Amino acid sequence: MNILTLLIVVPVLTVTGILFTKDLKQARLASAIGMTIQLILSFVLVYMYFAERGAGNMEAMLFKYDALWIPSLNIHYAIGVDGISVAMIALTGVVVFAGIFASWQMEFLSREFFISLIILATGVFGFFISLDLFTMFLFYEIAVIPMYLLIGIWGSGPKEYSAMKLTLMLMGGSALLMVGILGIYFNSAPVGSPLTFNVLEIARHTIPIEMQRFLFPFTFIGSFPNSITGLLT
Repeated sequence: MNILTLLIVVPVLTVTGILFTKDLKQARLASAIGMTIQLILSFVLVYMYFAERGAGNMEAMLFKYDALWIPSLNIHYAIGVDGISVAMIALTGVVVFAGIFASWQMEFLSREFFISLIILATGVFGFFISLDLFTMFLFYEIAVIPMYLLIGIWGSGPKEYSAMKLTLMLMGGSALLMVGILGIYFNSAPVGSPLTFNVLEIARHTIPIEMQRFLFPFTFIGSFPNSITGLLT
């Protein structure tokens, strides 16, 4: 199995394991084991990436895998990484691993807390490995959903108000982002060629400058609230 796919499979299996735990001790243990494996995978990916570059592989994206997902819209499960995404994956692995142990004494709905945290991590890992804009957006939203729960249930201060404000802001940003992504999709290929969400294929075709001026601000403004919220949380 592709190592990048394992970065999605391991958190999913960890969440499944937590669902079958009987008490807090087992939930903690399952979370710790799963995210330890995820952290090791992240560092293995870093090692493999530098080994590939050292061997002279200068492709834009490494460890690529592509499987057709929705044929009617040419949506693929397309994954791959470059230097930036590898660094962000390693950082995410460290943060989530530390988050599990920083929350070790969590007793209120602890199993639900660990599940929410790991689902959020799944979305983040999926986002960093995606080469298909639609799949990337899907993982993006997967990361947002548990963020609301983590703030609204386990946050401090006016947590319900903060969670609702967060949700409204992210919904608005996601709507703009979706408009931008769809606009890029419908301008992703010359007339007569199949449309695509694949960023590598889109990069080979120049989107008309008039459309860039219209669509790119949508993607920037739409992703800005989500990015700032992710940094703050």
